[in-house]
Amino acid sequence: MPRVQAIHSKEEWDKAMLESRGFGGKGAIVDFTASWCGPCQKMAPIFEKLSDEHPSVAFLKVDVDELNDVAGECGVRAMPTFVGFFNGEQVDTVVGADVAKLTHLINTVAGKGGAGAGQKLGGSAAAASTSDESPEARRAKMLAAIEARNKPSS
Repeated sequence: MPRVQAIHSKEEWDKAMLESRGFGGKGAIVDFTASWCGPCQKMAPIFEKLSDEHPSVAFLKVDVDELNDVAGECGVRAMPTFVGFFNGEQVDTVVGADVAKLTHLINTVAGKGGAGAGQKLGGSAAAASTSDESPEARRAKMLAAIEARNKPSS
C-alpha cells in the first residue's frame, strides 16, 4: 500500500518538516506536481511504488498550484521536481521524470538515516555529504556523480 502523504496546507508542510527533524532524523522525498502536468502523472504510480520500497523515508506530494509558496521556498521552477530532505534540510533535487535519478535521490536520503535505514552510496557524492563543505558544493558534487553514473556506457 503506497505511503505517499498529500500536503494541502502550509501547516501540514511545516508539521511534516518538523517531524523530519525528530529523534534520530528522518528523510523525506517531496514530489512537487501539478494536475495538468503529463510527466507528473506518469511519475505518480512510480513514486507510490518507491514509497513502499523505502519505509524509512517519508514520501510527500505537493500540488504547486495549491501550495505555490512552498514550491517557491524549495526552488521549484519546473514539474515534476523531487526534493530530498534529511533532518528538515534540503539535500538534493531532481527535476524531470527521471526514475533512475529519483531512485538515486531516495537512496541518498535513506542512507543518511544510518544502518538499516537504507543503502549508503559510495563515491565522491557520499563522501562529500559528511564533510565541512557548503551545501552548494555538496549538491554540485552529488549532481556530477549522478550525471556520471547515468551516462550511457556506449
